[in-house]
Amino acid sequence: MVDAASLKRRQFLSGLMKLLVFIGFIFISIPFISSFSSNELNEKQASTSRWVVSFPISDLEAGTVTALPWAGGLYWVYARTEKEIQALALPNNLLRDEHSERSDQPEGMKNNYRSANNQFFVFVPHENKKGCQVRLSHEIERELFTEPCFSAKYDSAGRLFKNSGDKEQKNLAVPKHAIEDGILKIGIWTPKV
Repeated sequence: MVDAASLKRRQFLSGLMKLLVFIGFIFISIPFISSFSSNELNEKQASTSRWVVSFPISDLEAGTVTALPWAGGLYWVYARTEKEIQALALPNNLLRDEHSERSDQPEGMKNNYRSANNQFFVFVPHENKKGCQVRLSHEIERELFTEPCFSAKYDSAGRLFKNSGDKEQKNLAVPKHAIEDGILKIGIWTPKV
């Protein structure tokens, strides 16, 4: 027969074991339960970081284009020459939408350069009507980019020249971007179709 002291010890150990199992269950279930609740701020940060393209600008040479892969296609970064930067500062009545009033770009980039920094032009390398990819062309000084579908011609800020292309075409689309500590960051943005 079991004596009273042994029975109390068994009951104590049994209760202690149940308590430890219960505490373990709580610790194991915390990540599972928290996965059902959402933190909106963390979700926004995670989705933003997936769509941000970062690139060091120190590697870019004037007069060249660099293609940056992005989930929605490609962005191009054109490093302007000093001559092109000076030409963009001057008025140009040969352009269809000189002040970029009917173009797709962030509000703060409706300027002659259409960029966060006058040295670099960041843009979507497709025209808006058929999605034809533009080409870099140094044949005519002011007409830097061309596209084969409608023979549209653009300056080094992606602005369309009058008497070129289709009447429904617009300036090349510019994504939201910034340059911080020598790193170009292109954020979430898709052009209007």
